[in-house]
Amino acid sequence: MLSAFGPTKDASLPPFVRSAAVAAKTDADRIAGEARLYSMAASGAIVAAGLISGWLYYWAGDLHRFTQWIGAYLWLYVALLGLCFISSNVVWRMAARGSRALTLTSTALIILFAMFFRAELIARRPFLSTDVYRYVWDGRVQAAGVNPYRYVPDAKELASLRDNQIFPNINRGDYALTPYPPAAQAVFLGVYLVKPSSVTAFKIAMSLFDLITMLGLAFVLARANLHPARVILFAWNPLLIFEGAHSGHIESIFIAFLALALLARTHKKIVLTGVMLGLATAVKFYPALLLPAFLFWDTESIAEAGQGFANKVTRAVRSLMTRRNLILIAAFIVTIILVYLPYLSVGTQVLGNLPNEFAEEGFTGTGSRYFILDLVRRAVPIPTLLFLLISALALLWLAFTWLMREKRGPADVAAGCAALIGLYLLIVTPRYPWYYAWLLPWLCFVPRTAWLYMSGASVLLYLTWYKPLEFPGIPLWLGSLVFLPPLLVLAFYKCRPALLDD
Repeated sequence: MLSAFGPTKDASLPPFVRSAAVAAKTDADRIAGEARLYSMAASGAIVAAGLISGWLYYWAGDLHRFTQWIGAYLWLYVALLGLCFISSNVVWRMAARGSRALTLTSTALIILFAMFFRAELIARRPFLSTDVYRYVWDGRVQAAGVNPYRYVPDAKELASLRDNQIFPNINRGDYALTPYPPAAQAVFLGVYLVKPSSVTAFKIAMSLFDLITMLGLAFVLARANLHPARVILFAWNPLLIFEGAHSGHIESIFIAFLALALLARTHKKIVLTGVMLGLATAVKFYPALLLPAFLFWDTESIAEAGQGFANKVTRAVRSLMTRRNLILIAAFIVTIILVYLPYLSVGTQVLGNLPNEFAEEGFTGTGSRYFILDLVRRAVPIPTLLFLLISALALLWLAFTWLMREKRGPADVAAGCAALIGLYLLIVTPRYPWYYAWLLPWLCFVPRTAWLYMSGASVLLYLTWYKPLEFPGIPLWLGSLVFLPPLLVLAFYKCRPALLDD
């Protein structure tokens, strides 16, 4: 029988019923005990991996001292990535066992270690890139009351702002306007006002943006009934740790805005979702690609439409033209406009060096930057324009697919974002590893093998330092190492149902 305080003994129950109840309770206690034991062992394993990783980050901090040059960095990176993947596997098994006893402890440990790794690198001199000096310079120019899109750093009008620490390290300072959009410029100014002319302060800011991302992802994971410790796949990944805390790249800023957009969408905060997506796009333009994955799916409109291409288009339009989607899109557009307003005094120069970037980075012209195009051209002579047209259609098709797909929760949104980013990266094949970092937050929800490999293997692109004359292209052997394995994995999973049928 049951009382207000729980079960009571009932001697009238048959003996076999009482025996079954005792056995069930014993099994439940055993399973709970095993889960607690595994959680404690997993937390111990995470601490051990964290301490080893911390020791490796200490040695990797001052990369200038290594006589092996970039080769030493690659080996350290591989070791750290291996520890990240091993620890992630421990966390995934913890979630599979359903242990909740040490959820908060394990998640807190992961985030604390992640910030410790970054703290070890923040004060070290940048080695892999000098872009952070341009960020600090743009902040200095704005603090002096000058629009950063008006002059190149070498202009005589800015002579009074030059020094011996920041200015000499600016790349392309003699001819290139700043290429960074206004939301990034706002961060540059904000950091400069807090701590002028400090590369270290800027890298601290990037690490704080990473912390925002970690916390946002942990909250979303918990709300999606996933173990929040899965944030380890982002938090401990050496790609963004080195590119953010050591090099100071601004990927950390827009990734944080994307994580906040996902958190806002999870809580049905439509306007805030659009604002965060707009801010991410105003840091670097390409997060706009993810808008279809964030838009909501209208069940009624889909149900009313029939089959066929025309009906698919009709239901896509109906799904798009709902009140909450229109509000989200409006918030997205208005945010971008508002962020641009303070910088419009320079007219079309507000685009900065963007027009020249397309030519300089090989997006136009011969198309030498596109590894897949280069690979295909070894068999079939394909014009660059035709490749770009096919690629644009592929991206539009994938965006259309995710626009029409029902996103029941954050894992579905993450799957759409990972797919869109992955296809974009396979098309444009950037030669800089930090361009692959925005894949990482989505992998905490959907750890796809192809994207895990490509984001990890992107570090090999630093080997282009040995082939500077091939810019902006990627050597065939190197591109094959980075891009062919994910293409083969995607092809395998696409053909797997047919293989199983055979």
